[in-house]
Amino acid sequence: MSRRLRFIVGAAVLLASLRLPFCLQAQSLREVAAIDLPGPKGQRFDYLTRDDEDHYLLSAHLGPGLLYVIDVQTNKVIKTIPGVPGITGLECVPGMRKIYTSNWGEEKIGVVNLHSMSVIKRLPTAAKANGSVYAPPFRKVYVADTLGNAVAVVDVEKDEIVKTLKFNSEAGMPQYDSVARRIYVNLRVPMRWLKSIQRLTRSPESTRSGDASTTTAWPLIRNTIGPSSFAAGAGR
Repeated sequence: MSRRLRFIVGAAVLLASLRLPFCLQAQSLREVAAIDLPGPKGQRFDYLTRDDEDHYLLSAHLGPGLLYVIDVQTNKVIKTIPGVPGITGLECVPGMRKIYTSNWGEEKIGVVNLHSMSVIKRLPTAAKANGSVYAPPFRKVYVADTLGNAVAVVDVEKDEIVKTLKFNSEAGMPQYDSVARRIYVNLRVPMRWLKSIQRLTRSPESTRSGDASTTTAWPLIRNTIGPSSFAAGAGR
C-alpha cells in the first residue's frame, strides 16, 4: 500500500447538505492534498482518527508498527511514534491528550501520551486488539479483541482494564450511541446460530455461506454493564 495519504473533498460537502442525488455528489469529489509518510513502502495501514483539539490526524501503520502524528493545518508529519507493533485501532480521548492503540502484534492496548509523543503504558488484553470507541460520559474506551471473543473496557482515568466482556464469537467494531447510552458490538457468529435466530425472530434476511454479523448492546449504567438486548440481523 502506498505511504501517501490522499484527501478527496470539494463541493460534495455542499451538495450533500442540499440533498442532491449521490451521483452528482460523487462527480464533485476532487483531491485537495497528499501527505507523504516516512515508513517503509508496501506494508499495510489500518485505522485513521482525528484529534480535533490539537488539529492532528493519527495514522496507524500496521506493518512496521508505527503511529504517525500529522498536523492537518500544515499536512506535515510532526512525529512518528514507534513501539506499537501491529497497530490497528486508534481512539482519541478529548481533554486528556491520550491515544489508545490496539497493538495486535503484542496483544496489548497501548496508551500514547501526546505531550511526550510516546507510549507510556501497555495493557495486556485478549487476542487481536482491534477497533475501539470512547464513551465520554463514562470515561471508558471499549476495545474489541476480535480473536479473543471479547471487548476490553478501559478506564481512561486509571489507564486500566476494569472489565472484559466475553462472547461466544469474534467481536468486531464497537460503536457508542450517545442518545441510547449504549455500546453496540458487531459479532461474527456461525451460520448455524444465525439460522436458529432467524427461525425464532422470523427475520426476513436471507442466509448465506460463511459467517454473518449480529449486534449486542449494553446499557451504560455507572458501575454496571450487562447484556440487555440481542438484535439479530445478517450483515456483511
